[in-house]
Amino acid sequence: MSDRIIVALVLIVAGVIAYRVLLSVQHRAVSRRAQTGERVERATLLVFTSPTCAPCKLQQVPIINRLMVEWSDRIDVRLIDVTEQPEVAQQYGVWSLPTSIVLKADRSVVAINQGVAHETKLRGQFEQATVGQVVTGRLVTGQSVIG
Repeated sequence: MSDRIIVALVLIVAGVIAYRVLLSVQHRAVSRRAQTGERVERATLLVFTSPTCAPCKLQQVPIINRLMVEWSDRIDVRLIDVTEQPEVAQQYGVWSLPTSIVLKADRSVVAINQGVAHETKLRGQFEQATVGQVVTGRLVTGQSVIG
């Protein structure tokens, strides 16, 4: 009995370590890909989706649409259909849908969200991504815009 418990614990630890390694590899791939991308002046949200992804259509896209009402002047959104652009998903190390990646204007990675990212989580990541970013003559600091 104790042998089975030990084996189960070893398998759990091995799974957690493997997951952490995969996340680390994905973060490096995103950083490398983002640095070679085109230069932009605003933070960017990359959303990886597909036509057959129910959580993408029913949960993630509506959340993003609600957030863009408030954040459209500070964040660019790029929806990437992985069935039409599998090479882009591969370059960013995307292996599950929906996946969203928040990048600062300098293309550094703020966050990688695997699965549905909820509104409060994305809002916090947007705030992180836009700190110090100039928006039409205004400087974004923390949670406010100084004009």
